[in-house]
Amino acid sequence: MKYTKKIALAAILSALGVVVLLIGSVITLLDLTMVAIASLLVVLAVIEIGGGYPYLIWLVTGVLSLLLLPSKFPALLYLLFGGIYPILKSMFERLHYIIAWVLKLSYFNTMLSLLIFLSVYVFHLPEDDLGFNIVVYAVCNVVFILYDIAASQLITLYLVKLRKLLGLKNLF
Repeated sequence: MKYTKKIALAAILSALGVVVLLIGSVITLLDLTMVAIASLLVVLAVIEIGGGYPYLIWLVTGVLSLLLLPSKFPALLYLLFGGIYPILKSMFERLHYIIAWVLKLSYFNTMLSLLIFLSVYVFHLPEDDLGFNIVVYAVCNVVFILYDIAASQLITLYLVKLRKLLGLKNLF
């Protein structure tokens, strides 16, 4: 019975993730915000069901989003960073905090470089908007650090207050 509940929750979280990314795809001003919100669904899976389910949610949400969304940017951003990062964050934060931050920033900058490369050389976006320059990396790193701190605060809020309120802990 627990297996069925875990699969059902994974399916619900995947569907919610696609809907959230769809909003970001339709309202392009919200694309980064919706990727961040969709990543919180993976956080929920990491906390509540663990195992391979968060990977499954990340992959299913990402692939369905690539297939279904009118704008592929939120799906690509989710696949490269937003969906997998909560899983990596949980693994990195088991290590010493300095090592964890080095790994987090290394992963982020690698994915940022890949995203810029794909944007400029595959999708042929103008290099003026987004390029391999220090200002883009500096601003993006500051935003990433703020995102990571905010995600940690939301995870703490969920564990301390919202988990009991939602009652998901008792389901599994």
